[in-house]
Amino acid sequence: LNCFLHLLVIYVFTFFFHSGQLLYNLALKKTAVQSSTSGPLGTAGRAVDGNRDASYQRGSCTLTNGQSNPWWRVDLVNVYTIGAVMITNRDEMENRLDGAEIWIGNSTTISDSKTFYFPCNSVKGRYVTVFLPGSAKALNLCEVEVYYAEIRIGNSLENNGNNNPR
Repeated sequence: LNCFLHLLVIYVFTFFFHSGQLLYNLALKKTAVQSSTSGPLGTAGRAVDGNRDASYQRGSCTLTNGQSNPWWRVDLVNVYTIGAVMITNRDEMENRLDGAEIWIGNSTTISDSKTFYFPCNSVKGRYVTVFLPGSAKALNLCEVEVYYAEIRIGNSLENNGNNNPR
């Protein structure tokens, strides 16, 4: 998770620059679910609404109840080769994501052998899950952005066989 947290404040649009190209946020407006919801403002869809506002009080962040092993997941609908996941953390709770893990795979079960921990390399998957191991933890995300991986072949960009929007 630490690989991308420092990038969050830099980008202003719902697109991400990679090799001079704009990449579309695959998670934007997709269906998201979480292990529980604390209050009316903390629903799972708030993390994929395109709003990077880091203030929970302004209504753009998720929040689970305090529980063991809370999680949040977005369904990208199709399988993509994912190259980057960026998370905007809640401003007044900067340490709340300490120890969080990002899991990417084709299953909704994070312990399934077909699901992979995202070690800052490209991984194929349909579901992106943020998992916070431990007891009495609350998961709070203000925006989760998922970008596909591209490879350069000569002077052209290829998107690993995915029909991704540009």
